[in-house]
Order: sequence, then structure tokens, then C-alpha cells
Amino acid sequence: MQSENRNIDELKSGFETFYQSRILPIMQDMEKVRQKYLRYFILACCLAIVAIPLLMCGIFYFQLGASIAEQNSSSFADSAIYGLVVLIITICATPIALYKKKSKSKIMPLILQYFEGFNYQYKKTISSVNINDTRLIGFYDGREGDDYFEGVYKNVPIKVSEEKFTQRKLVYRNNKPHYENVEVFHGVLILLDMNKNFSGQTVVLQDKGFLNVFSKVSRDLKGLSNVKLEDSVFEKEFEVFASDQVEARYLLTTAFMERMLKLRAAYHADSVEFSFLNNQLFIALKTKENMFEATSIFKSCLDKKMVEEAFMQIVSIFAIIDILSLDKRIGL
Repeated sequence: MQSENRNIDELKSGFETFYQSRILPIMQDMEKVRQKYLRYFILACCLAIVAIPLLMCGIFYFQLGASIAEQNSSSFADSAIYGLVVLIITICATPIALYKKKSKSKIMPLILQYFEGFNYQYKKTISSVNINDTRLIGFYDGREGDDYFEGVYKNVPIKVSEEKFTQRKLVYRNNKPHYENVEVFHGVLILLDMNKNFSGQTVVLQDKGFLNVFSKVSRDLKGLSNVKLEDSVFEKEFEVFASDQVEARYLLTTAFMERMLKLRAAYHADSVEFSFLNNQLFIALKTKENMFEATSIFKSCLDKKMVEEAFMQIVSIFAIIDILSLDKRIGL
């Protein structure tokens, strides 16, 4: 039976059999790989422990020298120490990153096979054209993808991408200016095809009180006007902007707005924002949680808890279609 024809309860009930027959044998092989990378990590940490005393001696030496030498000697010492710290962190983090890439490439496509017709790609992102047009992310100049999958559930095409967006900004540390990548958004982006045609754009943003003015500037809402809705609860939670006021009110019925509020609560998200454009619904779930993690270098692959969590996170994405009733007429 195709996954697009199964409801959420049917998906949950059938997964245990799939896990035992398809996933567990691969997990048994991956456990050997995990132990190998864990040994690399421990070795890297041991090297770091040896390097730390040497680093502390270097700090003492350069600080002592800076008091009797020129100021640029101290600056050189700071740069050298910073470089060594970065090198040690990189050495320790490398086995974790390598194992994550290898395990994700093995396990996540396998989990997605259960849903039939869903494809997984590591580090892929949703099209930049789609992102920029939605006006949900704001200004950014850096972008990194993690998990990406797409397919069809209940005849609704769906794309899901876990991503982080950053912007390079000038910041001051210890009264010294330097550029730093500041996180703009981290979370899950969901693109769903709608079953209803609409010609304009409606953007639903989290209400941030007096900070709304900065949000409007960063989102580039030119051409959209503020929409006032009758639902007082919704008005307190969200700001709505649209190119067509009548169309916005048609899309954002009371029932639909209630589902939006339930959606944010269901995912414990910091914020949930929406954009209706080109007969598609784009959802940005901002969350600190790292989703779709089926393995960890620090946990046995034979413990299926992480696999079950990743599975439920995928199912919860599908539940959005049920929560928002996207397989039916909008507003019903």
C-alpha cells in the first residue's frame, strides 16, 4: 500500500516490522563503524589533553613577553592561541562529522524507503528562488543544509529541508571589531503544493511586538499590505501581510488559523511562519532541536530509540497535511 494512501496510525503500526526486517541488520553493521569513529574521537581528545598544557605554557610565555615587548607581539600571541584552539576543536570534531555523514547516508534513505516514493539527500537545500520569494527568512548570505527529503503524502507533494541561514555581521569582542556569522534561522522548511489556485501572496509572520518594524524591513514586504483579521487570538500571535486583502481573508479562515496555532504547539517551535505563493504553502518552523538524527557516535546503533524519534519526526511532518487539511478544500 502506497504511503500516500496510509493514514498516520497505519504508518506508525507498520514501522516495527519494517525496522526488524530492513533497518536492524544495517544498524548491526553500522555499530562496528560507530565504534571505529568513537575510537578516533577518543584518540583526538587524548591529543587535545596533551596539547592543552602546552597551550597554557604558550599563553603564559606570550603574555610575559607582551609586557616587555611591543604590542604587536601580544596580538600575534592572541592570533596564535586562537588558531591552536580552533585546530584542537576541529581535530576533535572531525570524527563526529565523518560518522554523521556516513551514518546519515546509510540510515535516513532506508527509513524513507518505508514511506515509498520518498527520496532523501544529505546536505541538499530547497531552491533559493523559492526561499527568497517566500519572504520568510530575511537577509542572509550563508546557508547550510542538513537533511532533505521529498515525496507525496495523500496526493500532496511535499519537500522538507532542515537548514541553517547566517548573515555575516560586524561585531565587537573585547572592544575589537571583527566579522562573525550570525544565525538568522535554524529549523525545518516545508514546501507543500496546494489544491486551490490563488493569484497573490499572503505572508503570515510571528508577532514580535515592537520588533515587528525590523522584521518588516528584513523580510522586504514591499507590495504587501497589513491585513487585520477578526480573530483576536490570532491577531495577538501573528502579523499578516498580503497583496490581496480579500484573498488573504479567504485563505485564512478561522478554522485554518486555529490549525496554525495547533501546529506551533505540536512542534514546540520557537516560531511558525507561513507564506502562500504560486499555489504552494511554505512553512518555516524555527526550532533549536536538531531533527532527523537516527544515530549518534555516543549511542549504540542497536538502541532503536533514536531511529524511532527520527521516524516520528518524519511522520509529524506528514501530520501537517492532516492538521491543515491540505488534502481538502482550503477552509473546510
